[in-house]
Amino acid sequence: MHFRVQTDEINYGLGMVTRAISPRPVKQVYDGVLIETTEDGLQLTCTDGEMSIKAQVSALVEEEGCALLPARLFAEMMRKQPAGEVDVQVDERMRAQIRSRGSNTSIACMMADEFPDIRDVSGEYSVILPCKRFRDAVSKVIFAVSTDESRKILTGILMEVYAEETLLVGLDGFRLALQKIKAQNVIGGEKDHIHAVAPGKILGEVSKMLPDSEDDAKIVFNSSHIMYEFGTVKVYATLLTGEFIDYQKILPSAWTTEAMVVRDSFSDAIDRCSLMAREGKNNLIYLKLLPEGRLEMTANAERGDVHEELEIGFEGSELSIAFNSRYLTDIIHNIGDDRIRMCFNSNVSPCMIKPVEGDEFTFLVLPVRIFNR
Repeated sequence: MHFRVQTDEINYGLGMVTRAISPRPVKQVYDGVLIETTEDGLQLTCTDGEMSIKAQVSALVEEEGCALLPARLFAEMMRKQPAGEVDVQVDERMRAQIRSRGSNTSIACMMADEFPDIRDVSGEYSVILPCKRFRDAVSKVIFAVSTDESRKILTGILMEVYAEETLLVGLDGFRLALQKIKAQNVIGGEKDHIHAVAPGKILGEVSKMLPDSEDDAKIVFNSSHIMYEFGTVKVYATLLTGEFIDYQKILPSAWTTEAMVVRDSFSDAIDRCSLMAREGKNNLIYLKLLPEGRLEMTANAERGDVHEELEIGFEGSELSIAFNSRYLTDIIHNIGDDRIRMCFNSNVSPCMIKPVEGDEFTFLVLPVRIFNR
């Protein structure tokens, strides 16, 4: 195998595919990057057995072939090359010779016999979403995904595809995050929607890789696998199996208390209260919603206490309620709207947070039961 490639081209591709390399690979071949020549240049592939990533790289192929190289070493070596063209040739001793402007490096290839054959997902379904909107939606859901491996299905993100929108849902039993992406989708057959549960960890990596653009990201999936395709990159994963919680049943359809708050002021007050709450034993923030349109927020610890007052829009009954400060902070920091609605039924029922207008997002957070306060 012999090819010539620009350093910026191959460094981009390596930066994408090496995200699949595990710090502790379960197989030696999972520590490598497979480089294959194609009609258009090179195809780079890395996998950890759960997530696989391929990237196409433009290159001038002098001699066809393939080689498995130590991924981290090769990627670091390419990053250290001077800008411009790099010449890579694998000789009969299975050593890759890397030459560029006076630099000559030799790296031993790895045995590629056990490297898995990663094929494109021939999906029953496909969805096309703008990269930026898909990336943003994932980033605002991922915090609510469970890390408890004993409830494997909740470590994933539910994707529901309807004719005019795609929904992403994450929940961990304490909070729920839902984001809607308006887009026209084609759903075959008589179904009103299709769905899949993708591993949250892998989808989180995909969101970091997606460009900040309105270019399309294509998502292809079937009953067992999913593939994300954007630009010259493809990411593959196995779908999670099992019954995802029916989140529609836990979203309240009516409420007895509603508050309209200015997000920035509310967020700043939460941040100040959180500083003190973290010093306490229970990490709680206490909210009191008053009919005269006032929200009181407090947090206390041995080292001191914080008291905040905000003007709010208010409808319904007076309410005192407490939340884990981290759960509340995670939600507020993932909202970009200037004003938000907070809906309550009691101090032991979930609080629902929505936009003042529309339904682009919905968050749900469970309160902490409080006594004698």
